[in-house]
Amino acid sequence: MSKVSDKMKNRKFYIIILGIILAVIGCSFILNNTASQEKLKIKAFYPEAQKIKLVKDIADDTFVSLNLPAVKRAYEVDGVIKAFVVSCVGYVGPIEVLAALDDESDELKGIEILNHNETVGYAEHIEENWFLERFKGIGANKYLNLVVLDKEKPEDIIQVTGATVSSQAVVNAVNAAIGAYQYKVRGIEMEKVPDVVSQEIWENDVNSFVINWDGGSQRIDTKKLKDFEQLDMSVVLINTTGTKTPMKVKGPSLRTILEKQGLDLSKFEGVGITGRDGYYTMIDREKLEANEVILVWEVDGKELKEEEKPVRVALPNEMGPYWVKMVSSIDLYEQISPKEIDKVYMFDALTGDIEPYYYEYYGSKDKSIEIGKILNKFDFVDEKGFFTMAASDGLIKNETISIVRQRYFIKVDGENAPMNIAPNFKLGMNVKEMTHFSTTKDAVIFPKSMEKVVRIKEIQGQQGLLLEDVLITSGMIWEEDIALNVVNIDGSEILLDLKELSNYYITYKDKNVYLFHKDTQLMKNVLRIEKR
Repeated sequence: MSKVSDKMKNRKFYIIILGIILAVIGCSFILNNTASQEKLKIKAFYPEAQKIKLVKDIADDTFVSLNLPAVKRAYEVDGVIKAFVVSCVGYVGPIEVLAALDDESDELKGIEILNHNETVGYAEHIEENWFLERFKGIGANKYLNLVVLDKEKPEDIIQVTGATVSSQAVVNAVNAAIGAYQYKVRGIEMEKVPDVVSQEIWENDVNSFVINWDGGSQRIDTKKLKDFEQLDMSVVLINTTGTKTPMKVKGPSLRTILEKQGLDLSKFEGVGITGRDGYYTMIDREKLEANEVILVWEVDGKELKEEEKPVRVALPNEMGPYWVKMVSSIDLYEQISPKEIDKVYMFDALTGDIEPYYYEYYGSKDKSIEIGKILNKFDFVDEKGFFTMAASDGLIKNETISIVRQRYFIKVDGENAPMNIAPNFKLGMNVKEMTHFSTTKDAVIFPKSMEKVVRIKEIQGQQGLLLEDVLITSGMIWEEDIALNVVNIDGSEILLDLKELSNYYITYKDKNVYLFHKDTQLMKNVLRIEKR
C-alpha cells in the first residue's frame, strides 16, 4: 500500500509541476502575443524603424513607479525609448493607451486607444480619429492640459463633449508617457501624474441629490427613494436623433417627494434639473401639468448603473432633452417672468456683424454664433425669464437666461443646423433644425426651418411664409389696437395693415429676408417686425 501511495504522490507532484510549466508557457505566450500585437501598432507610427524592442521592467523603475504609475510598458525604437503603453482609470475602468513620441522633434507622433470599458454613449468617441488627431504634433516637453472649449495654448486638448472623465483619463495616460519619455531619454524628472482622475473632476456624489427652493433645500438620499410611493411603468425615450429606447422604469414622482416636504409642485412655475456632467434642462408649468417627473432608480428591473446615479429623470410625454441623467440638483422656481414678445428678428440680419466661432462638436467644425453675444443686441433681457428654443419636429426646450449666457452656441452650418450646442450637450439632447428662439421680449427666427411649420405659398420661385403664422409661432400676440411695424437693416420702416395681415409673406434667399404683400415685394433685408 505504501508503494502505491508513493506512486500516487509522485504522480500528483508531476501533475502540479506540469501545470506550473503549462501556466508559465501560457503566460509567456500571452505576453509575447500582446507584445507582438503592440509592436505592429507601434510600427504604424514608425514605418521606417528597423528594430522595435520591449523594454523590460520599466514599471519597476523607482521614479516611474512612484511618480508615473500609469506606465505599464515601453518600447525601444531603433535603440531609443519612444513608445509607451499607459493606463489610467476612466469612468468605468482602465483606459489603455499607446503613445508614440518623436525624439528628434520632441513631439507626440500620436496615440491609439488599445482597450477600455467606458460606457457607450458617454465615451465611445475617445476612439474616434477626430479626437485622437488632437494629440498629433503636440510638444512633449510639457504636460497636456484638458480644456472644455477653446484651445488657447499648444498643450491644450479639447475634451470629448459630455465625456470629461474619460477625456481626462486619456490625457493623464498620455502625460505619464511624456513624463516617462523625458525621464528615460532626456534625464528630466517631471511632476507626478496620477493614474486616476481626481475626485474634483468626478464630482462623485452618486448617493444623493438636492432639491432647492426659495428659502430652503433638502438633500435626498437615494436609498430613501424606495420608501416613497413608486411609479412602475413602461416608457419610450426618444432622442432628437430619432433613436427610440423602450424601457421599464421605477421610482417616485417628484410631486410625491415634494408632498412629503410639505411642498406643492403645482405652486411652482418651473423646475430646473442639473446633472453631475453639467447638463441642464428646464421643465415649465405646462409640461409639469401634463407629465409626472419620475425620479428613476431602477430601469428594466435593475438598479441604475454607476454612471447614471444617483437618479435619472423620465418624462414620459417629452423627448430626450428632458430626460436628465446623473441628477445632482433640482431647482424649484416660484416666479418666472411671462413672455410678451414685442420684436421678432431675422437671425442672419441680426447676427451678421457677430464674428462666428468655428466650434468643433463631435468631429465636425462648423460656424457657430455665441448666444451671449446675441443677447447683448437686445434692449432688455429679463434674467428671470426663460430662453426658449423650438425645433421643426415640435420639440420646445426652455433654459434659464443665466445658463445660456455661459458659452452656449447656435450652430448655423453643418448637420442638423441650426442647433444649440455647448460643452456639456451630448448628441440627441440638442434642439436641432431650430425654427426660433426667444427671451421674454424678443424672438429670433430661422426662415428655412420655419418653412416646415407655417403656411406657405410660392412667390417668385421662392417659398413664401405667411407672416401671421411666423409671428404667432414665435410667440408674438397682439391686440386689435396694436400696430405692427417692419424694420429694414438700413433703418427704413413699413407699417403693416392689420386687416391685410393674412396677405403678408416673407421669403428667404441668400441670407436676406424679403417682405411681400400678396405677390408684390415691399422690402428687402428685413431686420425685425415689432409692435408699435
